[in-house]
Amino acid sequence: MMPVDFAMLAQQCAPSVHPTTLQAVVKTESGFNPYAIGVVGGRLARQPRSRDEAVATARALEAAGWNYSMGLAQVNRANLRIYGLTSETVFDPCANLRAGGAILADCYTRATAGGRVPQDAVRAALSCYYSGNFTRGFKRDFGGTSYVQRVAANATSVGASATVVPPIAVVPDAAAPAARNAARPARLRRTDDPSTTGADRGRETDHHPAWDALGDF
Repeated sequence: MMPVDFAMLAQQCAPSVHPTTLQAVVKTESGFNPYAIGVVGGRLARQPRSRDEAVATARALEAAGWNYSMGLAQVNRANLRIYGLTSETVFDPCANLRAGGAILADCYTRATAGGRVPQDAVRAALSCYYSGNFTRGFKRDFGGTSYVQRVAANATSVGASATVVPPIAVVPDAAAPAARNAARPARLRRTDDPSTTGADRGRETDHHPAWDALGDF
């Protein structure tokens, strides 16, 4: 499987939410594990290691009457039908982010309707995403921090290159450096500077604050 850049995946599958915000939510929810399953009032002995194992586990949890959430954005079982998902499709990274983004965007819309300024609305939306209301996410729980605090901390710690599936590192041959130098052009046009990719140049003009969930500012 080819590496999947999270920022690109977020922009493609959940364009209504700023990638920085969604990335922080996903890091908090699943640690970028597309097969993650969280069980309310319990925990799995271990996390699934494949899609098939994740699907089988979700079905078993459903049959046993557990309340649980799945995938990158930890979409709750109660939201599957609402967002057109099943216990199989919820583990597709794009479908999962699409649902998670829609839930967060809906929370944000309702938060701004209450007269909150944008930054406060984003924090309220995060609480809503976590608990279904605008207050529970501000209460300290795991590790003495609140959910909103944990997402905010992750927003400053994750980089734009976080991946769902990391690339395999290259082990160079002994002669590789010389071969690379021999193949390198003598001069580069400024626009061909390899230190600035097309994606990087695009990001130079993207100055949305990290709290700007919908990319409006």
